[in-house]
Amino acid sequence: MTGAGRVTVSEFRLLGPVTVCDTAGGVIAPSGPKQRALLATLVLHAGQLLSVDRLVEELWGSAPPANASNALQAHVARLRRLLPAPGHEWISTLPTGYLLAPGRASTDVARFTRLSGQGRAALPHDPGQAAQLLQRALSLWRGPALQDSRHGPLCTAEADRLEEQRLTALEALYEASLQCGRSTGITAGLERLSADHPLRERFYDLLMLALYRGGRQAEALGVYERARRHLITTLGIEPGPALRARLEAILNHCPTLTPPPHQTPSPSLAQHPSPTGRSHPSGPGRPPGPARSRGDRTDPMVLPAPACAADPPALSPLTGPAASATSAGMTGPVASAGLMGPGASVGVPAGSPGGAGLVAPAAGAGCSDLTGSAGPTGSVDLTGSVDLTDLGGSAGFADPAGVAGSADLAGELAQLRARIEELARDQQDLLRRIQREQAVH
Repeated sequence: MTGAGRVTVSEFRLLGPVTVCDTAGGVIAPSGPKQRALLATLVLHAGQLLSVDRLVEELWGSAPPANASNALQAHVARLRRLLPAPGHEWISTLPTGYLLAPGRASTDVARFTRLSGQGRAALPHDPGQAAQLLQRALSLWRGPALQDSRHGPLCTAEADRLEEQRLTALEALYEASLQCGRSTGITAGLERLSADHPLRERFYDLLMLALYRGGRQAEALGVYERARRHLITTLGIEPGPALRARLEAILNHCPTLTPPPHQTPSPSLAQHPSPTGRSHPSGPGRPPGPARSRGDRTDPMVLPAPACAADPPALSPLTGPAASATSAGMTGPVASAGLMGPGASVGVPAGSPGGAGLVAPAAGAGCSDLTGSAGPTGSVDLTGSVDLTDLGGSAGFADPAGVAGSADLAGELAQLRARIEELARDQQDLLRRIQREQAVH
């Protein structure tokens, strides 16, 4: 309350449908899209004079009514009656336009900006605290920014800017979760995000790391190939340096992929409904914060909090004929561009079926070798030939438990063989391009 029982505006909310919260806990919603667009525009430029011409363009675009100034004045008058104003004039009429004076009222946009900025700043030194701050920031979202109010250039540009900030906060939140050692509980959310935002390489990068730490190296490599195919098809470009470096690190089992051993866990998250009836995680006591992108595609606004679990099972490379880059089908950029590194080989989780008795990576396997030179355990094949004869049998496996002949293992090996063949085919065109570029330079 303000004064003796007087109700006034406490917060303007733009991260979702445009509404107004008052000091009595009530929510005021403008009745029509023009009213909401006008209020959103005035709030976004609070304290600034907006000319009649800019507001008319925002509301009606290139087809304003004949009496546009009078129509705008009528909308402003309705907003004034809608906003509780004991002793405060929210919207002022000036000779050339209108101005909204926010007074002591805040906005959810300002809160989101502050909390997400604090979360990103805390990420390098305290990922657990960063995750909590980012979860609080993302829980403020109730739907697409300026929902049903993006009629003109001002609100459209601001909605685009806010959506970019939301995606950046999501990237930081998943990174914080991975830094706390959580990987198995976040892959589903990253799969959705990479599918909904296929040109955003950072989501692929985080998903590859989460899969690798969960002992799913083959799937992590598949994510890279999916990203590469989409980027080539859509933009005609290869993945950027960060994603290529992640591929190299995974193929070489780089120690930097291991999560930090000791981090403070974040609290677990509850679920809250989304506008489509689906559930997304949210912190205990958080206000409902459904998640949808501006294209009406559902994104997870927050994810299960980092639980700082133990490190994932170690990955061990295949031995025998299946160990080399050639026999594993890793031709093209994996072999010729040096992404395998010297002596590197394809790995599977040591505790998975077929993983018993596998040996550690060969000594000298590197994390950043880009030369494509032969390693101490075998040569790199630049011809594109693939030998998969031993992947269907027991070559390279120690089988003390007798699992090599089981139907389950045979099925897994068949799937692995099909995946590797697909990778080999997809990478041939990149191999040829790399060889042409090397010949030019």
